[in-house]
Amino acid sequence: MFIFFVFLLFIAIAVFCLTQQKYTKATLFMLLMGLSYLIVVTCILTYMSKDAYYYNSMDKYFGIKKGLQNQLLFLPISRLALIRIFHLFTLLFLYTGLLSALYFAYDLSVKRSRWLLALVALPCVLQAVIYDPVFYEHLYYKLYPDYMSAQRIQSLYETMHKVTLSLNTSYIAAGILLLLYALYNAPKVHLIRSNILMIIISYVSVHITYLYMNYWAPNILVQVSKAAHFVRYKPINLVGNPSIYSLLPYVSGLCLFISLYSIYMYARIQNKINNQETIISRNIDSALLTSRVFSHYMKNELLAIKAQTEYLESLCEEQPELVEELQVIEQRCNKVYTRLDAIHQKNLKSRIELEPVSLFDLLDKLLGEMSAELKSVGVHYARPQRQLMIMADPYYFSQAVENIVTNASEALEFVPEKSRQIDIRVNVKNKWVELVIQDNGPGIEEENLANIFQPFYSSKPTATNWGMGLSICHTIIAAHGGKISVDSKAGSGTAFHIVIPLLSLDKQERR
Repeated sequence: MFIFFVFLLFIAIAVFCLTQQKYTKATLFMLLMGLSYLIVVTCILTYMSKDAYYYNSMDKYFGIKKGLQNQLLFLPISRLALIRIFHLFTLLFLYTGLLSALYFAYDLSVKRSRWLLALVALPCVLQAVIYDPVFYEHLYYKLYPDYMSAQRIQSLYETMHKVTLSLNTSYIAAGILLLLYALYNAPKVHLIRSNILMIIISYVSVHITYLYMNYWAPNILVQVSKAAHFVRYKPINLVGNPSIYSLLPYVSGLCLFISLYSIYMYARIQNKINNQETIISRNIDSALLTSRVFSHYMKNELLAIKAQTEYLESLCEEQPELVEELQVIEQRCNKVYTRLDAIHQKNLKSRIELEPVSLFDLLDKLLGEMSAELKSVGVHYARPQRQLMIMADPYYFSQAVENIVTNASEALEFVPEKSRQIDIRVNVKNKWVELVIQDNGPGIEEENLANIFQPFYSSKPTATNWGMGLSICHTIIAAHGGKISVDSKAGSGTAFHIVIPLLSLDKQERR
């Protein structure tokens, strides 16, 4: 039967996940939740097969033929044992489901975890005791008839069942809310969030099938008669359309598989992020983008060399300064050849590759390489001590930022040299990092702002500016899952805002 096949396959996949060491505490609890669910369903099927009340209904509800039903009927296990196992794993399903969501949402310390595990387990342990048939039988014999009537005992358990039913439902609701919080609090990286979303969908689906079939559990499944000294086992009361029950094993099996796969992939991603080994590849028009980057870069460098040589003409008689300028030219030529080699290597790839990198390390390296270009500009950039990790392609992302900084420097051409200023700021907003590059240049006319990221658009002379730089920047930042915008007014300077997903803060920033 399908449910037993799912059972075996679930165990095989669980063993594979554990042996691959791509798991966390949340993974372990989710695996236990799935295993508990399968055992609960198996106990229900076996218990119903041993109950004459459902002898002619098993095929209609679960597609179990008479031959298999008879085999389950004669299994060497009592209905008392089945009830105990059923209750134990029902409570374990609720317990592990809540804890798996809790560990997804929070990174708990060992000491806090122990107290929390005990606190969440306490209601489950109490339910396992009070709904145990033997405990109920002894309690009934002690209370009836000296202290309470049979109706009073039954009424007490009905009231208690309403309380425990509400409590157990709150466990499921809390688990769903915790997973939604984990999704909200996760890095705005598509690969990570899509896996968490898959976990939430499968988690909710599994619990919906559980509630449909098993919402009432645990409960007393025996009726005691003190006068006859007899214990009668009650049938499990299935509600709803029988055809729905025939689909439940398939639906629940699919949901469990999705859960396992999502958990495995999520744990694998987390491990790689912690080891800074993650690479997320994204499709991009590599040939077109790379050629644009190359052309734009070569244009900037050739214009810079031209400006340097023109400046040399006025310094021919001052030998020390001439030597210094010649060294700048040599440095720029070396940079061109280095970039040509990098472009060549990039052309061998067809995808942009995002990996965990430090934003401040990228900025430090970039500003160091641009020091000669920015020597006449006051760059205000206070590097914080903290580390901000982002998912980025170091080459392409640096190229985008360099282009914006170069544009800001060119915008200061007609500003007095002592007043030229570029401010670089980094802000953290929820799970996003905002990089602001602001100049005090003449600004951009309002009618030009709408077209500024369009290819081939430029407000500068086309002989020296081809209008590709900001279009390239927009393409690169979008490929990183981010956004780029501009704030500017004529005469008030320009500020470019690059917003990209934050991967993590260093420990100094966590409170």
